[in-house]
Amino acid sequence: MASNLSSPTSPPPPVPSHLVYKQQQHSPTNSLAEGNAYQRQTSSSRAAERSSSRSVRQAGYVPGSSDDDEGGRSSSDAAVPSIMVSVAAMTLGASDDEALSAAAAAAKSGARSSANKRVSRGATSEFSHRPHTTNSTQPPPLPLQGSRHATAHNSMELGTTVTDMGSTTGTATIHAAEARAPTPAMYWKQTKTWGCRPPKMRSQTLTVIGSQVFVFGGWNNTVCYNDVYVLDTETMFWSKMHTSGDEVPPCRAHTATAVGSRLFVFGGGDGTQYFADLYVLDTKSYVWTKARPAGVAPSPRRTHTCFHYNGYVYLFGGGDGHKALNDLWRVRAEPTAQGTFEWEEVETKGGRPFPRGYHTSTLVGNQVVVFGGSDGQECFGDTSLLNLDSMEWSHVSIDPPLTRLAHSATLVGMYLFVICGHDGADYSSQVLMLKLDTLRWETRTIYGSAPIPRGYHACALHDGRLFLHGGYNGQEVFDDMYVLELSSYSYLPQVPEFVIGCHR
Repeated sequence: MASNLSSPTSPPPPVPSHLVYKQQQHSPTNSLAEGNAYQRQTSSSRAAERSSSRSVRQAGYVPGSSDDDEGGRSSSDAAVPSIMVSVAAMTLGASDDEALSAAAAAAKSGARSSANKRVSRGATSEFSHRPHTTNSTQPPPLPLQGSRHATAHNSMELGTTVTDMGSTTGTATIHAAEARAPTPAMYWKQTKTWGCRPPKMRSQTLTVIGSQVFVFGGWNNTVCYNDVYVLDTETMFWSKMHTSGDEVPPCRAHTATAVGSRLFVFGGGDGTQYFADLYVLDTKSYVWTKARPAGVAPSPRRTHTCFHYNGYVYLFGGGDGHKALNDLWRVRAEPTAQGTFEWEEVETKGGRPFPRGYHTSTLVGNQVVVFGGSDGQECFGDTSLLNLDSMEWSHVSIDPPLTRLAHSATLVGMYLFVICGHDGADYSSQVLMLKLDTLRWETRTIYGSAPIPRGYHACALHDGRLFLHGGYNGQEVFDDMYVLELSSYSYLPQVPEFVIGCHR
């Protein structure tokens, strides 16, 4: 069988400027080509309508400025809808919006020439908004009133029309013909929760242990948090936990990795501070322990990724306030007899991916899939694989490449569900499904009320449901909780073992 992998050192192909992918198409299963054809039919009128309002604020890097400046923008700056909170704040120490502007200016002037160059696309933030109810005798529920994402559109499947009255208090009218989604179909819903809910936050972590979902850290553009919230997924009841032990500083853009009943929290930051400490939370006693490192430990960073494999917690990439990183580290999940945790930098073969943060690293068997991210100048759409047994990188070419940063990527069977994030031009609410055995993007009709486009959210899978919490859309920080019901697709985690790219 011919190799499915491109040269390890070759960068991914550029992003086609015409590629705009709608979450809901006119049939339950469509190719990307069909989706693009449909999008092109409807995009020209919207492009003219949006061209006057979509711009990137021309601000450069301010040396020594804090990324907390984002919370203090003027109202006119905050109104710019296409601002991307990029990883440049992580790498350069500038405000997130200022960093985006510098990145956009650099991209336009050709400051960096690589095959993975960010392409500014004429994307639209419009997306399908499908109410869902199981009772066909009652009218369907209305979408959230006053939401900015309510738009006028026509449903190709069921002839449903949703009309926005053009104001933040406008109403929507929905035909009852689409009152019920097919039983096998996936659908979104904004779920109701009770108890002590987390506040509005972004760049927090969402980690599943047992039947509980743990939320830690995050910030609201002004204040960072160090609280632990736990959601019981059976009752949808939130609890704010009282912890003891070593004090963990408030942080954001950190990682929280589950190892049994323990939570390994590494790095992150607060304002201009970048951390390199490892904390371990015992989720049975709720006692924090600051791990004493043995040997050389990783440098301070945030916007990195971590995952657990074969007794180690691995760390890849991120940014240290000056540059993006692409180093690989690991720490033993069990302490030594002296109570220390042994770190080591891992040497790899095959050529590492470009330095980046705000990417995702998803464990698939004995391989990890690194997708997307940014180095502060470009929004990446490349995909790299690391074999954790041979420690060799390979880089796959996926057509078309789809750029994302500040997204989430969750393994569901042989699919990688890439949800929301920023594509280099605008925030998204799309659900992209990468079929790992063929390494092709697929689409599905998803019913219900999709989340408002956003990035910097947190997402986790449990019991046939994908939980999405919080995030940021360039103007507003969220505290909502959405659930993507996988329905008949919930069987996917039960598929037998497969090899990535085996059917390509």
